[in-house]
Amino acid sequence: MTTFLMVLGLFGAEPENAAEVAFFEKRIRPVLVEHCYRCHSSQARLPKGGLRLDSRAAIRRGGENGPAVVPGDSAASLLIQALRHETFEMPPDRKLPERVINDFVAWIGRGAVDPRDHPPADQATTSWPDVLAQRRKIWSLQPVTHSAPPSVEDPAWSGDAVDRFVKAALDRAGLQPAPLADRYALLRRLSLSLTGLPPSREQIEAFVQDPSLVAYEQLVDRLLASPHFGERWGRHWLDVVRFAETYGHEWNGEVRGAWRYRDYVIRCWNQDLPYDQFVREHIAGDLLAAPRFNPVKKINESLLGTAFYRFGEVGHDDCLEFREISLDVIDNQIDTLSKAFLATTMSCARCHDHKLDPVSTREYYALSGILSSSRFVARTIDQPDVNDAAKNQLQALKSQIRQELARQWLQDVQRAEDYLSAAQLQLMDATATAQTVDLEPERLKNWVAALKLFDKKVPPLEHPLHVWCALRTKADLAAEWSQLKQHYQREQEVRSAFNAKHFEEVVDFRNVSSRKKVPASQSGEAVWRGEGLGWDDAYCQSGEFAIAHDGDPIVRSVFRAGMYTHKFSDRLNGALRSSFLPKDRKYLSVEVLGGGESALRMIYDNCHLGLDSAVLSSDQLQWMTKSTRKQYVDSHVYVALVTKFDNQSYPKYNTPHVIDHTKIRSYFGVTRAVLHDCEGPPRAGLTHLLPLFTEAAAPGAITELATGYGRVMRQAVQAWAANQASDEDVRWITWLLSSKLLSNTKSQSDVLADLVARYREIEGQIPPPKLINAMADLDPGFDAPLRVRGDPFQLGDPVPRRFLEVLEGSDTAWDVVGSGRRQLADVVASADNPLTARVMVNRIWHHLFGRGLVRTTDDFGALGDRPSHPQLLDHLAVQFVRQGWSLKRLIRSLVLTRTYRAASRVDAAAREVDPENRLLHHFPLRRLEAEAIRDTMLAVSGNLSRDFGGRSIHPHRVQERKDRRLFTGPLDGRGRRSLYTKMTLTEEPPFLTVFNLPEPKQTRGRRDVTSVPAQALALLNDPFVNQQAVVWAERLVVDGCDTVAARIDGMFLAALGRRPASAEKQRFEMLVNRLSELHQVRAAELLSSVAVWRDVAHAMFNLKEFIYIR
Repeated sequence: MTTFLMVLGLFGAEPENAAEVAFFEKRIRPVLVEHCYRCHSSQARLPKGGLRLDSRAAIRRGGENGPAVVPGDSAASLLIQALRHETFEMPPDRKLPERVINDFVAWIGRGAVDPRDHPPADQATTSWPDVLAQRRKIWSLQPVTHSAPPSVEDPAWSGDAVDRFVKAALDRAGLQPAPLADRYALLRRLSLSLTGLPPSREQIEAFVQDPSLVAYEQLVDRLLASPHFGERWGRHWLDVVRFAETYGHEWNGEVRGAWRYRDYVIRCWNQDLPYDQFVREHIAGDLLAAPRFNPVKKINESLLGTAFYRFGEVGHDDCLEFREISLDVIDNQIDTLSKAFLATTMSCARCHDHKLDPVSTREYYALSGILSSSRFVARTIDQPDVNDAAKNQLQALKSQIRQELARQWLQDVQRAEDYLSAAQLQLMDATATAQTVDLEPERLKNWVAALKLFDKKVPPLEHPLHVWCALRTKADLAAEWSQLKQHYQREQEVRSAFNAKHFEEVVDFRNVSSRKKVPASQSGEAVWRGEGLGWDDAYCQSGEFAIAHDGDPIVRSVFRAGMYTHKFSDRLNGALRSSFLPKDRKYLSVEVLGGGESALRMIYDNCHLGLDSAVLSSDQLQWMTKSTRKQYVDSHVYVALVTKFDNQSYPKYNTPHVIDHTKIRSYFGVTRAVLHDCEGPPRAGLTHLLPLFTEAAAPGAITELATGYGRVMRQAVQAWAANQASDEDVRWITWLLSSKLLSNTKSQSDVLADLVARYREIEGQIPPPKLINAMADLDPGFDAPLRVRGDPFQLGDPVPRRFLEVLEGSDTAWDVVGSGRRQLADVVASADNPLTARVMVNRIWHHLFGRGLVRTTDDFGALGDRPSHPQLLDHLAVQFVRQGWSLKRLIRSLVLTRTYRAASRVDAAAREVDPENRLLHHFPLRRLEAEAIRDTMLAVSGNLSRDFGGRSIHPHRVQERKDRRLFTGPLDGRGRRSLYTKMTLTEEPPFLTVFNLPEPKQTRGRRDVTSVPAQALALLNDPFVNQQAVVWAERLVVDGCDTVAARIDGMFLAALGRRPASAEKQRFEMLVNRLSELHQVRAAELLSSVAVWRDVAHAMFNLKEFIYIR
């Protein structure tokens, strides 16, 4: 017993209730502080109903009506009734969201763990410097030191440093290590550890029969080089960053391109990207001076890392009404970042200084400012030049199309005045034909239709036909013409003066120089920023045009000067994001056009799922106005003009079908934006109509007025043909095209038909853009205000951006332009950081040995565990950094150790002294993770697809929920590995969930491992398991085996990686015979009976050894 106590003292006992305390600090205390403390705490002069909720004792004691909380019994807890508004109503102004109430129910049901010994006002006050001085002493914050491996007495013992540390600890405890594992067990263990897949029969036989001393080392190297290595270890990392492909809640919104991040992680592991680079890419991959580009996929790899910020649960309610939504997102990012890379629970400091660790509330909000200063946007990861070859071809074809169209259009307007006069005559007298004998009937018909639209009314002043319709019936045409001329001139002056007085131009894309501003993160200037494959070449001078992608029409639209994402194709994406809107102006108006569900969105405090969105559905430029006053003093609001590709709120919650991303076509155009306080947008100009009044003499007859029209139309088309069109010319051409007065069909010319066909063929082959939800620094950055006690509405002073003083050695604010994420990445990825290398080394150890040297993989703080072998942990951390942060070298060095190669047999004496095997006297037997169980079944049955990457497969579901976009996929997931199954936050894949797949809402570096009846039932009854038993059986009956014994041997090798013992073989032979009787199969047909071998396969899947690594 004395020895047992001594061993416990070496590494400490696992802290009790650590997870529950963390749950309270993240989910319960912030809600109490925000919604309850004002009336029910020491802050209130007279707590309502005598109820105080600011300490453990007070909340359990309750008020006038009894205990507010009864630990373990939510039904008897008055607080739950009040939150549900069943009796009292708390808070009184509105009921809290159901998810928050469910958190309280779960908290009380698990015992209502509450670390608040005293109310806030009663707690002793100690200065933060004094507190920090004490907390600096936590073991994990001490510098990493290199310790020489200890000497061991056994001369035959391994010389490996890891083995010597382990053996020394065993010697001190008086324990002996287990012998080496047999080659069968070792191969299966290694294959599952490194690739998550069992070895094949060929691999087993080759390894077992190879007696060479280097056989194992060569096997390690082959498995490390396997592409499946990245899949296995990438899946481990996805737990750390709470990877999911939807945002949860009722709408279950999509995380744009989440699967691309998953594939990025797999590539990083397979390529052995140095871990410090991996960290930098995650924290600030979009800001690196020299980002990594993938020359094969032609994507920005570094940018992909920042997608990790964007996972986690996100609410979709109004962020102005529920301010906690945006703050909860930031809190989740802080929690994930600090746990993933530093195993530090920073989010516990949201409402108050951390109770145990060296993290102050000010430091929490300093980091909050860093993350809030970045925009949460969809980013294009394609290399900018990915479509250059296609664009060059399309531009050349457009030039030829323009030449052909110009010739035709010049002919179309050559006699425009004749057609105009004749059309007017027909409107007045349908039988009149004198002036139409030499005119084309179809063209004349179109002219008549254009005039007939305004036969009974005069069009608006800006319309090209206003002058004609206003004067066509006037008796004194010359006088009326002169008066109208003066009216137009005066009105143009009035409108210009009005616009100059009331509108402040914030961006003008009609001028090419306005597009050349550098990003705000480099210049310190707040500007509008665009990105996307369609935006990069989107500038169009007046007269540029878009080709229709299908149908008989050729030209979709002719542009006025501005930015148009569909200049070449509406398969190219684009996004334009404004600077933060000022709070001293009422409105922002943007002149836009768009289609394909492009949208103009208002984004409040980075709430990307917000509902303030207007869909664009017109090819004609129009003003869209947004109010800028709907925001708080600390809000940061901007508008975003996005194609469907870039719209993070798409697909909408009520889109009841799977989206085919290859068929999306979406576009927008924008010319300018203005701020103003008056109602309505800028008044339209009339300059395009003033050329109608340039003649010195007024027209005396309607035919002379028609001549003026013809002259203006020809001038516009001639300017377009010469590539010198103005915006005024484009207005005329746009009207002529929309009225079908210009030829615009392929059938008009074989040459045009061929050019357009070639254009569309090339355009149709442009691949969809690749996007992810990620981060972008578009602004100078700002300091976030401290939220008093975490309350969204109680603002303290802004906290200068910086990181943890305990790591930086100073509380000096950073001098940064931009968010500060780039500086943060350097601090976290520094070799001098005492946490980063230790934490990752411990994660690797955890996945190889089933438990970390520090058992609390995500918490190296005061509530976390202490390392079982502290010197070994530091030795590995030092080696990790010295070897270039290579994860593969670290893993290789560990699996080559004798400690890893030990048998899993437990010695009785060791079980007594070290029942938890913290000293590693044997290799720890452990159950496979959910994904490895499923993948092993696929591999053993022969149904595993080894395809790499790509879009995820929807999991099989008994019932679809299309309203929540919970679709069902094939039962076997097309044979793909489990990490390619779509992870939906609302409902995780059912089969995997049974085996402790973690809910992807927070970092889970260590999964729960339970043993519950549902797991045994799943192995017995789940349709997937039964299906794979059938698939395996169908392969078995054609495997060529001529005896039952031989087949059983092969099945054991496939499923368990070893041959059966004689007793095992005998039992399975008896099973086969019994099954043949049940299925009434004759002996001659036994080896070809799918029914018999299906049941044998099913039995093999249900062996305990099948789901364990031994």
